[in-house]
Amino acid sequence: MARGPDEDVYRVVTATRLLVLSPFPPRLDATHGGSRAIAELVERLARRRAVGILSIRSDGDPPTDPTLAAACALVREVPRPREDAGLRAVGADLRVAAGLLGSTPMWVSRWRVPAFARAVQEIRRDWRPAIVQAEYHLMAQYLDTAGPEAKKVLRQLEPGAATAGDRAGRRQGAARLLGALDRRAWRHYERRAMESADVVVALTERDRAALTPLGARTPVVCIPLGVHLPERAADPIGAEPPSLLFVGNYMHPPNADAAEWLVREILPRVRTRAPGAVLRLVGPNPPDLRGRVGVEITGEVSDVRPYLDRASVVVAPLRLGGGMRVKVAEALAAGKAVVATRLAAEGLGARDGEQLVLADDCGAIATAAAELLLDPTRRAALATRARAWATEHLTWDAPAAEFERLYAALLASPHDG
Repeated sequence: MARGPDEDVYRVVTATRLLVLSPFPPRLDATHGGSRAIAELVERLARRRAVGILSIRSDGDPPTDPTLAAACALVREVPRPREDAGLRAVGADLRVAAGLLGSTPMWVSRWRVPAFARAVQEIRRDWRPAIVQAEYHLMAQYLDTAGPEAKKVLRQLEPGAATAGDRAGRRQGAARLLGALDRRAWRHYERRAMESADVVVALTERDRAALTPLGARTPVVCIPLGVHLPERAADPIGAEPPSLLFVGNYMHPPNADAAEWLVREILPRVRTRAPGAVLRLVGPNPPDLRGRVGVEITGEVSDVRPYLDRASVVVAPLRLGGGMRVKVAEALAAGKAVVATRLAAEGLGARDGEQLVLADDCGAIATAAAELLLDPTRRAALATRARAWATEHLTWDAPAAEFERLYAALLASPHDG
């Protein structure tokens, strides 16, 4: 039987549909860098193709960004069951422990939501996406549910096994044993996750090198993040008193580790040279560092920009984890002087002394930060160069175009299923 013209149009439309699986509702204004990274990419992809977002919404999460929802063809949120106190909490902990012994990492077990798997199946049946993209490794557990007819992409915003290994090495006592079990589980899970995808996307070459041995025959490509460029640059000098700023979600172990290192070891060294210096820790779930001289802890804020404006220097002394640090890229794009470890600046391509200052040990970080605090002219020049460079090199245009080329290659390749 001959096809009618409407059927031809339908085949063209469905052949380009992309379904994005997210562990939280993405937002363009989120304080969480990963949420913004997903939202920024999806917003650009939705200009070229029909995009659907299926996300898990935990208690307290804001909904999907309304601008993003308007741009997408499909938006659906599945509630994540609450882990209340009492027997339900005990049951959840037992499931996580059982999963850990069965080579499922703790974080992955806590994001195992049967209703979400059912939603993937329903969208597969009714919307028929051509490509399904899992954001974060923990969402790879749902790729098999998407069926053999869709091409599958796993975007690894942070390698799980490598990061778990970093964390385990810094733990003590019983926590060290638990960390070793979690690292072992990540190795097994990440291998399975990568095998479930047609291609894995890493953010940095360092991450790609760490992931490639786990992927067997699954190709791993590197596509870095972009960053939203604010229309107005922040104050390149900042306000009095001279201050350091570190922004992050401190539930993320690398951020918590960096905050404690800043407060306990780096800031005291900075204050020996710049006695009035203040450190502001901005972001949700901060560690308990109250009562420390020169430290201000804001908790979660609705808008980070006023804190960027006031800051003299943005610091990012990260020692753990992988991926790219959205907050570092955003500070450069805002036109601020930045002192960061090489790990924190991974994947950006920024040059030491030109767009930011790189330092890896406690003394070097403190010296670099203090020198910038004491020299407004130098930090303003560094901030101005950072803004100009970010305008040219850190926008989302290039990453979005790389994803489009990746999708075109996947859709042109024969189906294994």
